[in-house]
Amino acid sequence: MAGVGNGQRRAVLTPGAYSPKLAWMKVPSIATMFGLGALAPEKRRALSLVYATSVALVMGVNFIQPALPAIIEPFGISDAALGLVMTMLTLPAIFLAPVFGVVADLCGRRLLLAWGLIVYGIFGAAMAFAPTFAWLLFFRFIQGIAYSAVIPLTIVLIGDFLEGDKEIGGQGLKVFLDRVGYMFLPPLGGFLATIAWFWPFTFYFLTVPIGVAAFFWLPETKGSNHEGTKAYLGNILRLLRHPRLLIAFSAGFLRFFLDYGFLTYFPLFIVRTHGVSTATAGLLYTFFAAGAMITSSQAGRIAAGRDKTHLLFGAFLVSGLAVVAVPLIPGVWLVGSALFFYGLANGIISPMQKSLLTQNAPVEMRGGVVSLDRLIQQASKTFATSIVGLLLVAADLATIFWILGILSLASVGLMAALLPRGKPVSVSRAVS
Repeated sequence: MAGVGNGQRRAVLTPGAYSPKLAWMKVPSIATMFGLGALAPEKRRALSLVYATSVALVMGVNFIQPALPAIIEPFGISDAALGLVMTMLTLPAIFLAPVFGVVADLCGRRLLLAWGLIVYGIFGAAMAFAPTFAWLLFFRFIQGIAYSAVIPLTIVLIGDFLEGDKEIGGQGLKVFLDRVGYMFLPPLGGFLATIAWFWPFTFYFLTVPIGVAAFFWLPETKGSNHEGTKAYLGNILRLLRHPRLLIAFSAGFLRFFLDYGFLTYFPLFIVRTHGVSTATAGLLYTFFAAGAMITSSQAGRIAAGRDKTHLLFGAFLVSGLAVVAVPLIPGVWLVGSALFFYGLANGIISPMQKSLLTQNAPVEMRGGVVSLDRLIQQASKTFATSIVGLLLVAADLATIFWILGILSLASVGLMAALLPRGKPVSVSRAVS
């Protein structure tokens, strides 16, 4: 017995002894890297569903963008018509985002997320069987309704589950995982489109199991609101006058106007000007993803002791310069360097803008505030693809990219004008 006891002590205390449990504890998890390692198991499971939802929504846009040139010939459509595939996804949010925000705050988040994911997956997969382009756009529009309900909830739920520095780290982790999806999904979408145009759309069905899991594992987090709908709407309207929320809304509009105007037509530009395949165009998106992953993984550290609005301004300057540079760079793979810097800026803009929203909105109004932001962003996406599609009639893509870049540079000054002068920076989580 004594020998066994000594042997047991040696197994525990000897420095060279191996313990799988201890070895696992020494390896930092991705959550620990973002300051989220000490969360309760129920909260970790719920956040896992939120992050899985966020990555699934990446399929709505970035997974399909490199595959869009492949649908031109089968449906006999023009280049400008490609933008309609993006427009049909974002258009419903212009009308429905405020409604879904009120539903999330007054009725709850869980069922809205679960049903939204199921509808999103079913009608997304239905596009693979569309007999005409009109049917494809119809299925895309229904998918867009579900997309409108779900996409703000990922930001809202992170703000519900996390507070303070952990919330910034949580938003950074969302951006990081989205960009991991961005690194692998666009090349996959482009590759599948080389086999047949409809294969990328079938993958949307994978979001249905996530919706089913949300029914059982996602706790309800809506705040207590006993004032009624009329008082709730009045509080929302007063809250929206806060300068930092105005900056957050402006940053959201500009970010997605650039992303959709630039990234939707980037594959077409690179295929036409450099003669590459859609698979190669999709592979170039990994440069963007890598840049965004680097900065988003350090979002909490970058924000520490700094004004998030100033970080946003600097990041938009970098974004504008990167877009202007794309038509000027001669080599295909050198274009990836511009996308890399665009990604670096995006990895700062996204978590900082989300944090400005959630940290300046109380929990009982957070769904409404974030949904209004999503309305603004969806309007931006819709305008971007439509305006660029119209501009293609009179200008080439290189000229349009220059216009977008200059717009980014000019908008920094307009957002800076929204900051109050001579007042201390407010960093409170709620605005009264």
